[in-house]
Amino acid sequence: MRATKSSKKWSLNQQCLFLNRLSELLAEGFSISEAISFLKIMMVKHESQLDQVVKRMASGESFPSSLSSLGYSADIITQLHFSIRNGQLIETLSFCASQMKRKQSQSQQAKKVIAYPSFLILLATLMMIAIRHYLLPTLESSVTNDNKWGIIMIIFLEKLPYMMCSLVFIVLLVASIFNRYLNKKSAYDHACFLIRIPIFGKWYSDYYTFYFSRELGYALLNGQSIYQFLEMVSSESTNQLLRELADLFSADLFAGYDLPTIMAKFPIFRKELTWIIYHGQLTSQLGKKLKLFSQECYQQLMTDIERKINYLQPVLFLLIGLMIVLIYGILMYPMLSMMKGMY
Repeated sequence: MRATKSSKKWSLNQQCLFLNRLSELLAEGFSISEAISFLKIMMVKHESQLDQVVKRMASGESFPSSLSSLGYSADIITQLHFSIRNGQLIETLSFCASQMKRKQSQSQQAKKVIAYPSFLILLATLMMIAIRHYLLPTLESSVTNDNKWGIIMIIFLEKLPYMMCSLVFIVLLVASIFNRYLNKKSAYDHACFLIRIPIFGKWYSDYYTFYFSRELGYALLNGQSIYQFLEMVSSESTNQLLRELADLFSADLFAGYDLPTIMAKFPIFRKELTWIIYHGQLTSQLGKKLKLFSQECYQQLMTDIERKINYLQPVLFLLIGLMIVLIYGILMYPMLSMMKGMY
Protein backbone atom coordinates (compact mmCIF):
# COMPACT_ATOMS: atom_id res chain seq x y z
CA MET A 1 0.00 0.00 0.00
CA ARG A 2 1.39 3.37 -1.04
CA ALA A 3 1.99 5.83 1.81
CA THR A 4 -0.16 8.92 1.70
CA LYS A 5 1.19 12.34 2.36
CA SER A 6 -0.24 12.31 5.87
CA SER A 7 1.36 8.97 6.75
CA LYS A 8 4.88 9.70 5.59
CA LYS A 9 7.57 9.64 8.25
CA TRP A 10 9.35 12.87 9.01
CA SER A 11 12.99 13.39 8.22
CA LEU A 12 15.42 13.71 11.11
CA ASN A 13 15.62 17.48 10.52
CA GLN A 14 11.85 17.82 10.76
CA GLN A 15 11.74 15.72 13.92
CA CYS A 16 14.44 17.87 15.56
CA LEU A 17 12.71 21.10 14.55
CA PHE A 18 9.37 19.94 15.95
CA LEU A 19 10.82 18.92 19.32
CA ASN A 20 12.75 22.19 19.63
CA ARG A 21 9.74 24.34 18.81
CA LEU A 22 7.51 22.29 21.09
CA SER A 23 9.91 22.66 24.03
CA GLU A 24 10.03 26.45 23.47
CA LEU A 25 6.23 26.73 23.45
CA LEU A 26 5.85 24.56 26.56
CA ALA A 27 8.43 26.74 28.32
CA GLU A 28 6.22 29.74 27.48
CA GLY A 29 3.26 28.16 29.25
CA PHE A 30 1.43 26.41 26.40
CA SER A 31 -0.16 23.02 27.01
CA ILE A 32 0.83 20.19 24.66
CA SER A 33 -2.43 20.45 22.69
CA GLU A 34 -2.16 24.23 22.44
CA ALA A 35 1.46 23.99 21.34
CA ILE A 36 0.65 21.45 18.60
CA SER A 37 -2.28 23.57 17.39
CA PHE A 38 0.05 26.57 17.16
CA LEU A 39 2.70 24.52 15.36
CA LYS A 40 0.14 23.50 12.73
CA ILE A 41 0.10 27.16 11.70
CA MET A 42 3.90 27.35 11.59
CA MET A 43 4.33 23.97 9.87
CA VAL A 44 1.60 24.18 7.23
CA LYS A 45 3.06 21.39 5.08
CA HIS A 46 2.74 18.98 8.00
CA GLU A 47 -0.70 20.08 9.23
CA SER A 48 -2.39 16.78 8.33
CA GLN A 49 0.28 14.78 10.16
CA LEU A 50 -0.03 16.94 13.27
CA ASP A 51 -3.82 16.49 13.05
CA GLN A 52 -3.23 12.74 13.28
CA VAL A 53 -1.15 13.26 16.43
CA VAL A 54 -3.97 15.32 17.97
CA LYS A 55 -6.56 12.67 17.01
CA ARG A 56 -4.50 9.88 18.53
CA MET A 57 -4.13 11.88 21.75
CA ALA A 58 -7.89 12.56 21.78
CA SER A 59 -8.56 8.82 21.42
CA GLY A 60 -6.60 8.15 24.61
CA GLU A 61 -3.03 7.61 23.42
CA SER A 62 -0.24 9.33 25.30
CA PHE A 63 1.60 12.19 23.62
CA PRO A 64 4.87 10.22 23.22
CA SER A 65 3.07 7.20 21.72
CA SER A 66 1.25 9.40 19.22
CA LEU A 67 4.61 10.58 17.85
CA SER A 68 5.33 7.13 16.40
CA SER A 69 3.24 8.08 13.34
CA LEU A 70 5.81 10.80 12.59
CA GLY A 71 8.72 8.36 12.58
CA TYR A 72 10.18 8.94 16.05
CA SER A 73 12.20 6.00 17.33
CA ALA A 74 11.12 3.84 20.27
CA ASP A 75 14.10 5.20 22.21
CA ILE A 76 12.92 8.82 21.86
CA ILE A 77 9.33 7.85 22.69
CA THR A 78 10.46 6.03 25.84
CA GLN A 79 12.52 9.02 27.00
CA LEU A 80 9.57 11.37 26.48
CA HIS A 81 7.22 8.98 28.25
CA PHE A 82 9.43 8.85 31.34
CA SER A 83 9.97 12.61 31.24
CA ILE A 84 6.22 13.25 31.55
CA ARG A 85 6.08 11.02 34.63
CA ASN A 86 9.16 12.71 36.09
CA GLY A 87 8.12 16.29 35.29
CA GLN A 88 11.07 16.85 32.94
CA LEU A 89 9.27 17.05 29.58
CA ILE A 90 10.59 20.44 28.45
CA GLU A 91 14.18 19.58 29.28
CA THR A 92 13.88 16.15 27.66
CA LEU A 93 12.31 17.55 24.47
CA SER A 94 15.24 19.92 24.08
CA PHE A 95 17.76 17.18 24.89
CA CYS A 96 16.23 14.69 22.44
CA ALA A 97 16.31 17.32 19.69
CA SER A 98 20.00 18.05 20.31
CA GLN A 99 20.74 14.31 20.60
CA MET A 100 19.14 13.60 17.21
CA LYS A 101 20.86 16.58 15.62
CA ARG A 102 24.25 15.45 16.91
CA LYS A 103 23.68 11.90 15.67
CA GLN A 104 22.78 13.29 12.25
CA SER A 105 25.93 15.40 12.24
CA GLN A 106 28.05 12.36 13.15
CA SER A 107 26.38 10.31 10.42
CA GLN A 108 27.12 12.99 7.83
CA GLN A 109 30.70 13.27 9.09
CA ALA A 110 31.17 9.51 8.79
CA LYS A 111 29.80 9.54 5.24
CA LYS A 112 32.20 12.31 4.24
CA VAL A 113 35.13 10.48 5.81
CA ILE A 114 34.25 7.20 4.07
CA ALA A 115 33.09 8.49 0.66
CA TYR A 116 36.43 9.34 -1.02
CA PRO A 117 38.45 6.38 0.36
CA SER A 118 35.59 4.03 -0.61
CA PHE A 119 35.73 5.36 -4.17
CA LEU A 120 39.49 4.78 -4.28
CA ILE A 121 39.09 1.24 -2.91
CA LEU A 122 36.48 0.50 -5.57
CA LEU A 123 38.75 1.94 -8.26
CA ALA A 124 41.71 -0.12 -7.03
CA THR A 125 39.54 -3.26 -6.99
CA LEU A 126 38.46 -2.64 -10.60
CA MET A 127 42.11 -2.16 -11.55
CA MET A 128 42.98 -5.50 -9.95
CA ILE A 129 40.22 -7.18 -11.97
CA ALA A 130 41.44 -5.51 -15.17
CA ILE A 131 45.02 -6.57 -14.44
CA ARG A 132 43.88 -10.16 -13.97
CA HIS A 133 42.02 -10.09 -17.28
CA TYR A 134 44.72 -8.48 -19.41
CA LEU A 135 48.03 -9.23 -17.66
CA LEU A 136 47.51 -12.81 -16.52
CA PRO A 137 48.00 -14.38 -20.00
CA THR A 138 51.29 -12.47 -20.41
CA LEU A 139 52.56 -13.62 -17.02
CA GLU A 140 51.63 -17.24 -17.66
CA SER A 141 53.59 -17.28 -20.92
CA SER A 142 56.68 -15.56 -19.52
CA VAL A 143 57.10 -17.16 -16.09
CA THR A 144 59.28 -20.25 -15.83
CA ASN A 145 58.83 -23.09 -13.35
CA ASP A 146 61.83 -22.00 -11.27
CA ASN A 147 60.44 -18.48 -10.79
CA LYS A 148 58.70 -18.85 -7.41
CA TRP A 149 57.51 -15.22 -7.12
CA GLY A 150 56.08 -15.32 -10.62
CA ILE A 151 54.17 -18.52 -9.87
CA ILE A 152 52.82 -17.04 -6.62
CA MET A 153 51.66 -13.93 -8.50
CA ILE A 154 49.91 -16.03 -11.16
CA ILE A 155 48.12 -18.09 -8.51
CA PHE A 156 47.10 -14.89 -6.69
CA LEU A 157 45.63 -13.35 -9.86
CA GLU A 158 43.88 -16.58 -10.82
CA LYS A 159 42.29 -16.99 -7.41
CA LEU A 160 41.53 -13.28 -6.83
CA PRO A 161 37.82 -13.40 -7.82
CA TYR A 162 37.29 -16.52 -5.72
CA MET A 163 39.05 -14.95 -2.73
CA MET A 164 36.90 -11.81 -2.98
CA CYS A 165 33.68 -13.83 -3.29
CA SER A 166 34.74 -16.09 -0.42
CA LEU A 167 35.49 -13.09 1.79
CA VAL A 168 32.06 -11.57 1.11
CA PHE A 169 30.39 -14.94 1.70
CA ILE A 170 32.22 -15.51 5.01
CA VAL A 171 31.32 -12.02 6.27
CA LEU A 172 27.64 -12.52 5.37
CA LEU A 173 27.61 -16.02 6.86
CA VAL A 174 29.16 -14.89 10.16
CA ALA A 175 26.77 -11.92 10.35
CA SER A 176 23.80 -14.23 9.69
CA ILE A 177 24.91 -16.73 12.34
CA PHE A 178 25.41 -14.00 14.95
CA ASN A 179 22.04 -12.47 14.05
CA ARG A 180 20.23 -15.80 14.48
CA TYR A 181 22.12 -16.43 17.72
CA LEU A 182 21.28 -13.02 19.19
CA ASN A 183 17.61 -13.24 18.16
CA LYS A 184 17.27 -16.27 20.41
CA LYS A 185 18.72 -14.38 23.37
CA SER A 186 17.06 -11.94 25.74
CA ALA A 187 17.59 -8.20 25.33
CA TYR A 188 19.93 -8.27 28.35
CA ASP A 189 22.05 -11.09 26.89
CA HIS A 190 22.09 -9.17 23.61
CA ALA A 191 23.43 -6.10 25.44
CA CYS A 192 26.08 -8.17 27.24
CA PHE A 193 27.29 -9.41 23.86
CA LEU A 194 27.41 -5.92 22.33
CA ILE A 195 29.58 -4.45 25.09
CA ARG A 196 32.24 -7.11 24.37
CA ILE A 197 32.69 -6.03 20.74
CA PRO A 198 36.22 -4.60 20.36
CA ILE A 199 36.49 -0.84 19.73
CA PHE A 200 32.72 -0.25 19.66
CA GLY A 201 31.64 -2.10 22.82
CA LYS A 202 32.42 0.90 25.02
CA TRP A 203 29.80 2.93 23.14
CA TYR A 204 27.05 0.56 24.22
CA SER A 205 28.24 0.54 27.83
CA ASP A 206 28.37 4.35 27.92
CA TYR A 207 24.91 4.63 26.37
CA TYR A 208 23.25 2.08 28.69
CA THR A 209 24.86 3.79 31.69
CA PHE A 210 23.78 7.24 30.51
CA TYR A 211 20.22 6.14 29.76
CA PHE A 212 19.57 4.23 32.99
CA SER A 213 21.27 6.71 35.34
CA ARG A 214 19.50 9.69 33.77
CA GLU A 215 16.01 8.18 34.02
CA LEU A 216 16.63 6.94 37.59
CA GLY A 217 18.06 10.33 38.54
CA TYR A 218 15.04 12.19 37.16
CA ALA A 219 12.67 9.83 38.98
CA LEU A 220 14.42 10.32 42.32
CA LEU A 221 14.54 14.11 41.88
CA ASN A 222 10.80 14.00 41.19
CA GLY A 223 10.16 12.28 44.51
CA GLN A 224 9.71 8.70 43.32
CA SER A 225 11.27 5.81 45.18
CA ILE A 226 13.51 3.30 43.46
CA TYR A 227 10.71 0.72 43.72
CA GLN A 228 8.24 3.08 42.02
CA PHE A 229 10.73 3.81 39.25
CA LEU A 230 11.36 0.11 38.59
CA GLU A 231 7.64 -0.63 38.58
CA MET A 232 7.06 2.20 36.08
CA VAL A 233 9.83 0.94 33.79
CA SER A 234 8.67 -2.67 34.00
CA SER A 235 5.06 -1.87 33.14
CA GLU A 236 5.31 1.13 30.82
CA SER A 237 8.65 1.15 29.00
CA THR A 238 8.72 0.36 25.26
CA ASN A 239 12.38 -0.65 25.63
CA GLN A 240 12.71 -4.41 26.17
CA LEU A 241 16.16 -4.08 27.77
CA LEU A 242 14.93 -1.57 30.35
CA ARG A 243 11.98 -3.82 31.23
CA GLU A 244 14.26 -6.81 31.76
CA LEU A 245 16.67 -4.74 33.86
CA ALA A 246 13.79 -3.44 35.98
CA ASP A 247 12.59 -7.00 36.66
CA LEU A 248 16.12 -8.16 37.56
CA PHE A 249 16.68 -5.15 39.83
CA SER A 250 13.33 -5.64 41.57
CA ALA A 251 14.03 -9.31 42.25
CA ASP A 252 17.40 -8.48 43.83
CA LEU A 253 15.98 -5.60 45.89
CA PHE A 254 13.23 -7.82 47.30
CA ALA A 255 15.91 -10.42 48.05
CA GLY A 256 17.57 -7.88 50.36
CA TYR A 257 20.51 -6.63 48.28
CA ASP A 258 21.35 -2.94 48.33
CA LEU A 259 21.48 -0.87 45.13
CA PRO A 260 25.31 -0.57 44.77
CA THR A 261 25.69 -4.35 45.18
CA ILE A 262 23.02 -4.98 42.56
CA MET A 263 24.53 -2.48 40.15
CA ALA A 264 27.94 -4.15 40.38
CA LYS A 265 26.40 -7.41 39.10
CA PHE A 266 25.53 -5.92 35.70
CA PRO A 267 28.50 -5.69 33.30
CA ILE A 268 26.64 -3.52 30.79
CA PHE A 269 27.05 -0.50 33.09
CA ARG A 270 30.25 1.41 33.70
CA LYS A 271 31.95 0.47 36.98
CA GLU A 272 31.89 4.09 38.14
CA LEU A 273 28.09 3.93 38.38
CA THR A 274 28.35 1.69 41.45
CA TRP A 275 30.48 4.29 43.27
CA ILE A 276 28.24 7.15 42.15
CA ILE A 277 25.24 5.37 43.67
CA TYR A 278 27.13 4.53 46.86
CA HIS A 279 28.37 8.11 47.28
CA GLY A 280 24.97 9.56 46.36
CA GLN A 281 23.23 7.49 49.01
CA LEU A 282 25.79 8.52 51.65
CA THR A 283 25.24 12.23 50.89
CA SER A 284 21.48 11.92 50.25
CA GLN A 285 22.03 13.39 46.77
CA LEU A 286 21.55 10.27 44.67
CA GLY A 287 19.19 11.86 42.14
CA LYS A 288 21.46 14.83 41.54
CA LYS A 289 24.61 12.68 41.35
CA LEU A 290 23.00 10.35 38.82
CA LYS A 291 21.84 13.23 36.65
CA LEU A 292 25.32 14.79 36.57
CA PHE A 293 26.97 11.43 35.92
CA SER A 294 24.57 10.70 33.04
CA GLN A 295 25.55 14.01 31.42
CA GLU A 296 29.24 13.10 31.73
CA CYS A 297 28.62 9.64 30.20
CA TYR A 298 26.75 11.14 27.27
CA GLN A 299 29.46 13.71 26.59
CA GLN A 300 32.19 11.06 26.73
CA LEU A 301 30.18 8.84 24.40
CA MET A 302 29.75 11.57 21.78
CA THR A 303 33.43 12.59 22.03
CA ASP A 304 34.62 9.00 21.60
CA ILE A 305 32.37 8.43 18.57
CA GLU A 306 33.67 11.58 16.86
CA ARG A 307 37.29 10.67 17.69
CA LYS A 308 36.96 7.18 16.20
CA ILE A 309 35.25 8.52 13.09
CA ASN A 310 38.31 10.71 12.53
CA TYR A 311 40.55 7.63 12.89
CA LEU A 312 38.62 5.83 10.18
CA GLN A 313 39.96 7.81 7.22
CA PRO A 314 43.70 7.17 7.89
CA VAL A 315 42.98 3.43 8.22
CA LEU A 316 41.15 3.41 4.89
CA PHE A 317 43.95 5.35 3.20
CA LEU A 318 46.49 2.85 4.59
CA LEU A 319 44.47 0.03 3.02
CA ILE A 320 44.36 1.95 -0.27
CA GLY A 321 48.12 2.51 -0.12
CA LEU A 322 48.76 -1.23 0.28
CA MET A 323 46.48 -2.00 -2.65
CA ILE A 324 48.29 0.58 -4.84
CA VAL A 325 51.70 -0.86 -3.92
CA LEU A 326 50.41 -4.34 -4.81
CA ILE A 327 49.04 -3.11 -8.16
CA TYR A 328 52.29 -1.30 -8.93
CA GLY A 329 54.30 -4.42 -8.10
CA ILE A 330 52.15 -6.59 -10.36
CA LEU A 331 52.41 -4.12 -13.25
CA MET A 332 56.18 -3.79 -12.89
CA TYR A 333 56.91 -7.47 -12.40
CA PRO A 334 57.03 -8.50 -16.12
CA MET A 335 59.42 -5.67 -16.95
CA LEU A 336 61.65 -6.45 -13.97
CA SER A 337 61.71 -10.13 -14.95
CA MET A 338 62.81 -9.24 -18.48
CA MET A 339 65.56 -6.96 -17.16
CA LYS A 340 66.73 -9.70 -14.83
CA GLY A 341 66.89 -12.10 -17.78
CA MET A 342 69.09 -9.68 -19.73
CA TYR A 343 71.71 -9.73 -17.00
